[in-house]
Amino acid sequence: MLNEEKIKLMTRISIFEKHEKSRDLRTSKYFKEDYVRYGGLRTIIAATVCYWLIVMIYCYFNMQAILSKINDMDYFKVIGLLMSGYLLVVLILYVVGFFVYFGKYQAARKKLIVYNRDIKALINLGVKKKKKVINAEKKKATPIGGEIEGIDSAFVDNGKEQ
Repeated sequence: MLNEEKIKLMTRISIFEKHEKSRDLRTSKYFKEDYVRYGGLRTIIAATVCYWLIVMIYCYFNMQAILSKINDMDYFKVIGLLMSGYLLVVLILYVVGFFVYFGKYQAARKKLIVYNRDIKALINLGVKKKKKVINAEKKKATPIGGEIEGIDSAFVDNGKEQ
């Protein structure tokens, strides 16, 4: 007497709770705009650190060439190239990050909607089963005091004794 629909719901709920529930619940605590902006801020910080780290590594490995040209360099041009490269990288990564975090938020909300729908369906299956059991018990119930068969109707006539 296993209910296959109930087993499928419970399995789907269990898989979601085991693998994705904590991440999606953490995501759903934010408003969409706040989550996307926070993700954008993290993207800008990571892009900044990575860009300047790459510039430092490049300078380290090309130190001899840089030192040999140091007197002939146009410093404003070098700084302008570095800053324009930085702004371009940050802008591109911010736009990509915006779409990534927007998609993550949408996916998490959809998963939570399905999860809540499954929970409600599971609760409704349990409620329907309880109602069936209660209705079955009501049909089996007998009046208090048992059956009234065997009482002589001669003694009782419209509530008056004869």
